[in-house]
Amino acid sequence: MLTACGGGGGASAEARADTSQTVQDTQSASTQDSAAAVSVPVDVNTLIGTTTDTVVAVNTPEVPATTAGAASGTLDSGTLVDTQAVNAVSTPAAAMAPTVLATTLALNTATDLAAINKAAWPFTQPALATLRASAKKVFAHYFVPFPISLDNRTPDSDYYSVNYLSPSGEGGKFAGSGGFIKQRPLPRPVVASATWDQTDVAQDVRRAAALGIDGFAVDLLETTGANWARAVRLMDVANSIDTGFKVMLMPDMEAEFKQKPGNLLPALRILARHPAAYRLADGRLVVSPYNAQNQSVAWWKSLLATLKAEGIDVAFFPVFQGWSGYAPTYAAISYGMSDWGDRSPTVNRSGIFTPSRVHAYGTKWMAPVSPQDARPKDFIYWEARNSENYRVMWENAIRGGADWVQIITWNDYSESTEVAPSSGTQWSFYDLTAYYTTWFKTGTMPAVNRDMLMYFHRKHSTAAAPNLAKQTRPYGRVTGSDTAANDVEVLAFATAASTLELTVGGKTTTQSVAAGMTSVRVPLAEGTPSFRLLRGGAAVATVMSGFPINNSITYQDLLYRSGSSTRALVNPR
Repeated sequence: MLTACGGGGGASAEARADTSQTVQDTQSASTQDSAAAVSVPVDVNTLIGTTTDTVVAVNTPEVPATTAGAASGTLDSGTLVDTQAVNAVSTPAAAMAPTVLATTLALNTATDLAAINKAAWPFTQPALATLRASAKKVFAHYFVPFPISLDNRTPDSDYYSVNYLSPSGEGGKFAGSGGFIKQRPLPRPVVASATWDQTDVAQDVRRAAALGIDGFAVDLLETTGANWARAVRLMDVANSIDTGFKVMLMPDMEAEFKQKPGNLLPALRILARHPAAYRLADGRLVVSPYNAQNQSVAWWKSLLATLKAEGIDVAFFPVFQGWSGYAPTYAAISYGMSDWGDRSPTVNRSGIFTPSRVHAYGTKWMAPVSPQDARPKDFIYWEARNSENYRVMWENAIRGGADWVQIITWNDYSESTEVAPSSGTQWSFYDLTAYYTTWFKTGTMPAVNRDMLMYFHRKHSTAAAPNLAKQTRPYGRVTGSDTAANDVEVLAFATAASTLELTVGGKTTTQSVAAGMTSVRVPLAEGTPSFRLLRGGAAVATVMSGFPINNSITYQDLLYRSGSSTRALVNPR
């Protein structure tokens, strides 16, 4: 987590600083990977291994010298699979076009949203009451500087469009990176009400609750100003529309509380009284500080003792960066422990062993789960390999026996970790979250009962050269990250054995897929990819990407885009 800057309409505030992720050395671009490695300390668990998975990967031939090589395959139900049995044909599939719904998305009631999701998801979700009753808890990290709207204007002229997405925004502050962020929350029409900000929060709560998760982990950045007001508003709105959806308090020990730790106690006194604050069944208030190691065990013991003397009994659930270095000393005061985690699948595969290691300290484990991480303002990225990092982290939590999950994040657009419906990733990570939340909470992989295709790819190769007269420097790939991957990936959800057809760069490739979820990759190439799922000679699912691939660029943009066959695009960018 690095410092987030700027903000419209009072949105600006110093966000999370990340002292463990300070870039030490940015290397210049190479001909094969203009996003070269940079040195950033990462926490790597000592036990390295591989998990099993229900997907298979297809390795197609090496890509040309204009792009970096495709990374190695993901995992199948037993061992690594390197399948070369693909059939390439020169004739592209039948022409199709991406389906674009609109530039804005209407706000939904909980009933409307449930019906929309039911029609889009490739599985049947259990009743929300069943999911909430599970002892396995899931919280999505809510980063208050990025609400659905900052100023209630139309999406072509609002603060996101004019100041965050544009190179000239905020007086050119982010001209060197082509903008502060690369996507935005899916925009909605102007709300004709003075309480539009409450309406937006209600939409966030309804969307998250519809996934079956238990609540938000709210990032408490400061005790005054817009970000404090947004945190309190989140709790107020959650309690008013869904008393079962809770808000876990996550003081950010890299923001105000780092310099003014004394401000935390009065803030917790206030928020502890709120009915939306998440408590255990025994009544204890859960407090889960990010980078808790910034204060000593003795300091935390004193704060917890003071709160308890005032009738506020706390279940302390610290989040670290490098949990194994702090667990021996913090475990004695902790109900559970967590970590902010890494963002590449190879290093994350060892995470399957972490729950048992943490349980040995007598505490619970909240597993971090994150889709990707690319930071334009810092010119760094982790290689997520399309959807693979997200799937690996979820399956670590499921198969490793994690007690809770923190989805990192719902809406931190400054780090590209968001799973909320957004203009670049659309609904894909949101829909995957529903699938994995059901699996995590029920212990059973959801059966696929609707054919669906979901795609993931970047808009250009990592080897594409930016205009360094405008972009300050090339992106650096974080040390410890996977090597650059330049693939187009499709997740095929099939109700029965089928043939997946991928047309990328004018070349059509076919691959047999079994019933269930299958990951298939082909090398990224210029053009607009399209995909079909065929069974019995007929297409049962089709989709064309809403994001053309073009290696002639001015600025690098390493955010993975995505979409699916069951949802129309909204304001794609």
